[in-house]
Amino acid sequence: MNRTATIVLACFGIVGVVTIAAAIVFFSRGSDTPPRAGTDAGIAIDPSATDPAGVATSVMSGVYTWQPAVQDSPWEALHEQRDNLTGPMATAAAARPIPAPQPMSEWSAWSRSSDIVTAITTLDGEPSIGTGKATLPVVISQTVQHTSGEITPYTAYTATVDLERTDHGWKVANYRLDNASR
Repeated sequence: MNRTATIVLACFGIVGVVTIAAAIVFFSRGSDTPPRAGTDAGIAIDPSATDPAGVATSVMSGVYTWQPAVQDSPWEALHEQRDNLTGPMATAAAARPIPAPQPMSEWSAWSRSSDIVTAITTLDGEPSIGTGKATLPVVISQTVQHTSGEITPYTAYTATVDLERTDHGWKVANYRLDNASR
């Protein structure tokens, strides 16, 4: 092989190695687009159906956790809990009321800023648990989580939650708000 042919082959070899290296770097670098923020909207909470306290706290937290940027009203949070409800609560969650209830005045501002209202429900005394019915006193504490990372307390309710045992475990049948504070 003459010297010119050797130089040409060496150049093709170098170009080939550089091309392969560039392709590897290009295809393995990933995306510059950040991943979308996660959400649990639309995910039903599946509390342990054998424990009335677990069912009451999980369901009421779900009912009072709202995502105004993706939900039209608090009814949608109730509707998402429909598999964990029975009696009057199941009826209320089954179909959107007509006319639709007006959301609270803060709803549109929360929606515009993509704030999320989260609820934590805790027991507030001794539950009364019978064979097929249970009544539990709870506190529902709501906070507004802003996209800036700040958290603002919103409201706290004391409530009494009524549950009934069904073939599929304990389900929330009704609740009464006893007191609210901001």
